[in-house]
Amino acid sequence: MIQEHILRHQARFTGHPFFARLEKNPPIEQLAPFPLCLTFFVMTFQEILRISDERATDPEYRRMIHCHHLEDAGHDRWFVADLKALGIELPTAAELFTPPHDAARNASFALMSEAFTARHDASQLTLLLTLESAGHVFFERFARYLERIGERRRLRYFSQTHLDVEKAHDVFEECNDARIEALELDDEAQREALQLVERCYRQLTAMFDAFEAQIAAGPARAEPAPSRPRSVRGAAIHAGSAPALRPFARRAPSRDDAR
Repeated sequence: MIQEHILRHQARFTGHPFFARLEKNPPIEQLAPFPLCLTFFVMTFQEILRISDERATDPEYRRMIHCHHLEDAGHDRWFVADLKALGIELPTAAELFTPPHDAARNASFALMSEAFTARHDASQLTLLLTLESAGHVFFERFARYLERIGERRRLRYFSQTHLDVEKAHDVFEECNDARIEALELDDEAQREALQLVERCYRQLTAMFDAFEAQIAAGPARAEPAPSRPRSVRGAAIHAGSAPALRPFARRAPSRDDAR
């Protein structure tokens, strides 16, 4: 039941306007302030993995959560390297707490709180599975977008490489599928896990709503010409200031699947 619930939310997330924008193949520069404003979320995701791993106590759940933690460790470094390859300066600590990053911080704090407040290990695993399911949507759509626009810079976090790593994760192998299905939950644990899925996707959707609003507002807002050249980081931050992404799901449904 929990896996099916995640899949339903994943399918709805696939229809987000941000992904519809990618289908139009805009130059990557026209996505500013994305991906810069994803930074806080990417870094916090590593902490969510760590906290869920540390707080799980049941041996079976902890084995799967720990495996997931190990598999996703270091992906933040891929993100930082990709920003550099794209010519985008990493935000400073002070910049991460400015309005353009509000949406990523809001989602990050809310998702982090799920790891701290989960009363059942099943919820810790569900948290990671839910984030993974949203990640599959994002990475598949973004990798296809980069391929369509002919992006040739050596990217790792935003590339097909990352998506392939995600799909190869041990937690998605058939043996683990069966193991997850076999886990028995009482009514309280199941209810907590189902509600967690809904809260997580609500936060992720709100974050991408804000990204989409920032991107849309960028070209429409006239700014005075800067008195001196501005860094790529500065340009991205000023491009949008509207206030206010792995778990169980298979790969995100594609257009071909829907036919």
